[in-house]
Amino acid sequence: MPHRKPKVLLARFELDGHDRGILVIMNALRNAGMEVIYIHFSDPKEIVKSALEEDVDLIGVASSIGQHLAVSRDLLDGLRTNNTDIPVIVGGVVPATDIPRLAEMGIRRVFGPGTRPQDVVAFVSQTARQGP
Repeated sequence: MPHRKPKVLLARFELDGHDRGILVIMNALRNAGMEVIYIHFSDPKEIVKSALEEDVDLIGVASSIGQHLAVSRDLLDGLRTNNTDIPVIVGGVVPATDIPRLAEMGIRRVFGPGTRPQDVVAFVSQTARQGP
């Protein structure tokens, strides 16, 4: 049975004006044949709602204004509450000391400044839930 192409939800805070990195990643994922949905959000519940409505295979959240721990915790709690195991990655400016905490929470990977887009594409290709 053929698999559908991976569907990825990328999100960033409305107040976060730093979008260059997420736009580069969005284009790299699309160029690799993935479907990408890009949203701005002000509450992690919006990400969960959109992810469930769109039936995505992976969620990527950009963090450039220091909200990554709280957003990740609330996002993962929301996914668990909805009994879903959608993998979540974080990108942006994340202090190295926070990466182990994010991994303990359940974040699959953190991609910092300077990450090559093809590295994100490879990880997403391997990690995204593949549906029928």
